[in-house]
Amino acid sequence: MNLGRRNKVKAEGGMSSMTDLVFLLLIFFIIISTQTNDHLPVDLPQNSESQPSPTPAPQEIGVSENSLYFFDANNPENYTFEEVIPILDGKMANEAEKNLKITGDKSSNYEAIFNIIALAKQRGWKPVLTYSK
Repeated sequence: MNLGRRNKVKAEGGMSSMTDLVFLLLIFFIIISTQTNDHLPVDLPQNSESQPSPTPAPQEIGVSENSLYFFDANNPENYTFEEVIPILDGKMANEAEKNLKITGDKSSNYEAIFNIIALAKQRGWKPVLTYSK
């Protein structure tokens, strides 16, 4: 006696509905591609002979390890904070972009660096911070 099922159900889906869907998508994309305008005006940048002027280098001030200020690393002349204020005001008055590069020594007092940052913010200058070894 054979008690097993004779009719087995296949778990596969029909491919005819899938081919109909692909065919409809193909027709849709063909119609849409014919409706597009290939002649859209595009404003491309023109090659100009004149190059933009480079941005000027920012004014620099350094903070030494003994928390004194200097303007040239090769010049050993150091200034106190009170002496630096009028010098910086004079130098920054002639600058178009008010960028101030502050270079601090790793072993300098943070208060000396923060004093220059606060002065720059108070005067409307943009401080750029770097450090020296």
